[in-house]
Amino acid sequence: MKDKANNQAKIDHMLFWPPLLVIVLLCAFIVLNPESGNNVVNSVFAVVTGKLGWTYEIFVLANIGLILYFIFGKYAKKRFGDEKPEFSTLTWLGMLFTAGTTGTIFFWATIEFYYFLSGPPFGLEPFSPEAWDWSMAYSLFNWGIGGYGLYVAIGVVFGYFFFVQKKEVFRPSTACETFLGKHASGAVGKVIDIFYMIGVIAGVSTSIGLGTPIISELITKMSGIQHTLGLDAAIIIIWTIIFTVSVYSGLEKGIAFLSNVRVYLGYGLLIFIILVGPTTFMLNNFFDALGISMNNFMRMSLYTDAHLQTGFPQGWTIFFYAWFMSFALSTGMYLARISKGRTVREFALGATFSGVLSAYLYFAVLGNYSIQVFNEKVIDVTQIFNDYGAQRAVVEIWNTLPLSIIILPIFMILIFISTANVINSVAYTLAMVSSKELKSGEEPGKLSRIVWAVILGCLSLTLMFLGGLKPLQTSATAGSFPTMIIMGLIFYGFLKEPNQWD
Repeated sequence: MKDKANNQAKIDHMLFWPPLLVIVLLCAFIVLNPESGNNVVNSVFAVVTGKLGWTYEIFVLANIGLILYFIFGKYAKKRFGDEKPEFSTLTWLGMLFTAGTTGTIFFWATIEFYYFLSGPPFGLEPFSPEAWDWSMAYSLFNWGIGGYGLYVAIGVVFGYFFFVQKKEVFRPSTACETFLGKHASGAVGKVIDIFYMIGVIAGVSTSIGLGTPIISELITKMSGIQHTLGLDAAIIIIWTIIFTVSVYSGLEKGIAFLSNVRVYLGYGLLIFIILVGPTTFMLNNFFDALGISMNNFMRMSLYTDAHLQTGFPQGWTIFFYAWFMSFALSTGMYLARISKGRTVREFALGATFSGVLSAYLYFAVLGNYSIQVFNEKVIDVTQIFNDYGAQRAVVEIWNTLPLSIIILPIFMILIFISTANVINSVAYTLAMVSSKELKSGEEPGKLSRIVWAVILGCLSLTLMFLGGLKPLQTSATAGSFPTMIIMGLIFYGFLKEPNQWD
């Protein structure tokens, strides 16, 4: 036990305390001044998405261009190291397939169509035939190559660092050494890492903030316990306790086991819904929406709504880009880590389309089942949505499935496990970044990992305290902007020396 304790890296106080204090002060300000907090949230969201939103759209298109360059350019046949692939192709594709989705996919796949139907783009009339055309098409666009591609291009760069340069990269500043030199380990590098940490915290808080109320609604539906902020807090506390126990009792294998359970349960549930649901409608509407999305890709990619100013692209396209971007560095690292021995072309194609196909499967099944429930007026989705909120509407839609007495607990287990795994992995990542000289075989300190798990929970709960979707959207967008700058710097450093992989 003593050896294991000694095999933990010490905390880097310059990276541990600044982001920690920023989050603590932010939470305290919002709780003590909720009205001012809401005003700040609205102002930040307006500035980032309104005045700077176009930068996200340009960056995403440039990122797609970089992916195409990696697929067809001179790097295409370069390999991530000389070793053989660590995993078989089928296993590797399966890992990629499940890497980019969290428990919130169940929420968005079920209810996103209604947001777009009731508040459509391009100034269309809500619930009109034209709004129907775009309702599923916009979901496929938001969860398509633009979003998932943000993990891929940066993953290629990390793959180069891991397996060609043999670097142990766990901080963004390390990836900037090419052009920062010694400054990467100095004050400039610290600032880069701090901004990265704040971005990750903001992004994962959005995931927790969306997932927690759904679990509360499921508990309410199954037990009759009233959904309150206290119930949400209790769920987050339970997640934190589970994480604390796993850190001190060595239950990481148990969490990995639960992750596998999530995969089998998740896709088993989708197969069940395909069998009992409107299968023909699911396929027809999916491909119809896919055609609309592909035909209008550039229009949707550069849509800013400068004239009508409805806020649609800011509240949705730019929000989703920002949310994906907040996870881009950590997810890119993970995708690269499991891709040893693969060529750049294999990685770029596999990582891009496995993530997109995974998301599309959820939307094709859950989204179209929900649309059918709405169309056939099985329940009054509009009234439930307006009176009780999106999370209640999602649970009521799930409750219309056959064997709902079994299906609802399965949904709760899936979302609970998915979110617990997100907290676990992100807390571990933050602890790694805030460790001093983490060497091979060392782990970040247990206390550090627990502190970050608690901070993630506190920020999520604070954002839920403000109420509504806007605080969660603001968290993702505001936190992702510095991440976008860091990604740009890493790409610049990688491309600065064009012969480095020769």
